[in-house]
Amino acid sequence: MLVAALACLLTLLVPVASAPSPASAAAVPGGPELVSNPSLEEGATEPTCFSRVGWGTPATGEAVPGRTGARAIALTLSGHTEGDAKLIQQENAACAPVVLPGKSYQISLWYRSTAPVALTLFRRAGGSFGYWGEVRSYPAAAGWTRVVATTPVIPEGTERLSFGLSLGQNGTVVTDDYSARLLSEAPADPAGELVANPFLTEDGDAGMPACFALAGWDERTVSTALGDQVPAGSPTGARSYRTSISDHRSGDAKLLTSEDLSCAPSVQPERSYRVAVQYRSDLPVTLSLFRHTAEGWSYWQDAATLPASPGFTTGEAITAPLPAGTDRLAWGVTLAGDGTLDTTGYSLKAVPEEPVLPPGDPALMGSWSVSATELPVRAIHSTLLKDGRLLLIAGSGNDGNQFAAGTFRSVVWNPTTGVFKQIPTPYDMFCAGHVTLPDGKVLLAGGTAAFPGAGDGPNTFKSSPKSYYFDPKDDSCHRVSDMPDAHWYPSLTKLGNGDIWAAGGLNANAQGTVATQMFNTKTRSWLPLNQVPQTYTYWGTYPHMFLLDDGTLFYSGAHTFGNGRPGTGSSLYDWRTASVLDVPGLREKDMRDQAGSVFIGPVQDQRVMIVGGGNTDGNRAAINLVDIVDLKAQTPSYTAGPDLPGPGKLYVNLVNLADRTVLASNGSQQNRSQSVRSAALYAPDANAWTSISPDPVPRNYHSSAILLPDGRVAVLGSNPADNSFELRISLYSPPYLFKGTRPTITQAPSSVTAGRSFALQVTGDVVKAQLIAPLSATHQTDTNARLIDLPISGTGTRRTAQLTANRNLVPPGPYMLTVSNARGVPSVARWVWVL
Repeated sequence: MLVAALACLLTLLVPVASAPSPASAAAVPGGPELVSNPSLEEGATEPTCFSRVGWGTPATGEAVPGRTGARAIALTLSGHTEGDAKLIQQENAACAPVVLPGKSYQISLWYRSTAPVALTLFRRAGGSFGYWGEVRSYPAAAGWTRVVATTPVIPEGTERLSFGLSLGQNGTVVTDDYSARLLSEAPADPAGELVANPFLTEDGDAGMPACFALAGWDERTVSTALGDQVPAGSPTGARSYRTSISDHRSGDAKLLTSEDLSCAPSVQPERSYRVAVQYRSDLPVTLSLFRHTAEGWSYWQDAATLPASPGFTTGEAITAPLPAGTDRLAWGVTLAGDGTLDTTGYSLKAVPEEPVLPPGDPALMGSWSVSATELPVRAIHSTLLKDGRLLLIAGSGNDGNQFAAGTFRSVVWNPTTGVFKQIPTPYDMFCAGHVTLPDGKVLLAGGTAAFPGAGDGPNTFKSSPKSYYFDPKDDSCHRVSDMPDAHWYPSLTKLGNGDIWAAGGLNANAQGTVATQMFNTKTRSWLPLNQVPQTYTYWGTYPHMFLLDDGTLFYSGAHTFGNGRPGTGSSLYDWRTASVLDVPGLREKDMRDQAGSVFIGPVQDQRVMIVGGGNTDGNRAAINLVDIVDLKAQTPSYTAGPDLPGPGKLYVNLVNLADRTVLASNGSQQNRSQSVRSAALYAPDANAWTSISPDPVPRNYHSSAILLPDGRVAVLGSNPADNSFELRISLYSPPYLFKGTRPTITQAPSSVTAGRSFALQVTGDVVKAQLIAPLSATHQTDTNARLIDLPISGTGTRRTAQLTANRNLVPPGPYMLTVSNARGVPSVARWVWVL
């Protein structure tokens, strides 16, 4: 019993304590055969240099026809009560393979068995042999099956090795063709290949490729097969693995790189890795990663979604920096529906580490500049047009004298040439709502009908019901039907079908309006109120209302002026049924006036972040709290994120950058006063902020920030308490513009259809592609801002991108298409129309 207990303990401890070095996954058998009489052919009654050993219930043995020669050895246990039986190399100087401390060895043998078996190791140290441990267990196998394993690193003092398959229950195991060879380590190349058996050339157990395992879960029928159909240029002996699912009800299936510690690649925390595979599939698939720590294995993340492909293509992704404590990775391609997936050519390589840069380097911080050209108008509403120009609307510009004079102004600005063009402005669009329509025109709705009179409060503006669209083709505003109810400070959110939802703000009597309105983009008209589901809920002024993947809307809790909504301050809202459900967890809900909120990461992740805020009706200093909600969760709830660096502030401008980080800039501690000159970049993968140099121009109320097609950010406006207006334009160049040569898109379609794939021609080491909605911002609000991940496949200059079929994720209209390299450097955008 003591021996059995010790054996169990060693089985648990040895593989972990003596795990292979990081280079071992790239090692190959490079030494001579170390097993004497490996095919068991020599010897009269017993094979020379082999012994039948075990303990407990005795086993019987006999010679049977071999796999490749005349003889194999069969061991049988019957009436088993305890112990095991195995055929191993004789534990003497003439027969046991000689090994070197600090090295690893590939051991293998062939077997067939009526019961499960375990690969067991013994080693000679200090002049005697002793049990070392079990590598792993293998299932019963009716036909000849090869076992291949890598030993742990040989401990100091070890001289020789012996191994075999242990049978520990009633049944018969037959073994033949033993092998042990020194593994030649690959050069210490941090970017070297880390996957063992990448082209599936070596056999493992139960018909699996060595160092791979089939995994998956739930209700579906799975069939698998190894085949010789592989991509052109594959090495000799390459194979592919086919995974097919039928009768899918839930769950998935995937071929994983093995979680056996003798196979799983060693990795380093805080490093990023490039994962690649050659595949073909009927369906989109995902690259799924699992990580190992001292606590064991656990699911980590889906690194990328890959498009369906009828022929073999390459899918790849760059992982986020590995979390602390991670020492190994396992990964595979996940199929989650009825279809067929073929994979081969697995690869895992460390991404070269970035050079250490001095503090303040633009590749860490980015760089700010101030344009020599100033705004000719008070740019309170900023919209990026489909041609790369900006529509800048002032209306009366929050100037009562201009309103009284009927002087309403707008311009179109070309950031490339610096030229401003005056636009006739038919009414006071100050504090209107705006959104880019599916045809690229800009809908403008509501605005100012009257400024506050004597004795009125500061926010008792009366609203206009007027509505126009601006057409970039003729640079003119065109009248459409009036809104059924007037709105001042409304939010306009584009739905998956392209129609526009509108609500919030003040009505014609300067009171909070509870009217919900809908603009039909096909007829270019507002629907009567009785045709729109009504909540009779006041959402506040400029409520931050985001379209989710299921077609519902999410109110983040950010708004303009005063306290938040009753209850938790944040809501899920189904506009189709007028139902509202509170979302808990938002801290300081009554301090989210003029906060910023935005989707973080690709919109497919369905995560929203709310940053800072204050209360312009009170006297408390603004906050720097950040809360994040995962709207894919079964019961979404805000959780605390990392605080925004520096003092708290309202009037926070948030922008999704082309490398999928978020820029937070500008703001003030009090209502239109005490500007805070700070800025930071948020990395969603790391859930962390990096402080950067601030905008050289202090900005608060009526400021906005717009991502330009060239990857820079234009920051405009500021309207402090003395009602002056900042006319200087700041331009922020993010760090990715200082990280070397940018990839380019040399060819792309002008339009794409939801659910379809499309071809791209590119230059550079492209690993990601994305669509970015053109911004249309005012008062820290753009509810239609989003970045959509485009799964890509292929290598070299030709790539295939897949656009999601979910129109709630990608409503119709113009988008900026960019591709990015492994360093996160994006191309200059090309305009693409989503139909």
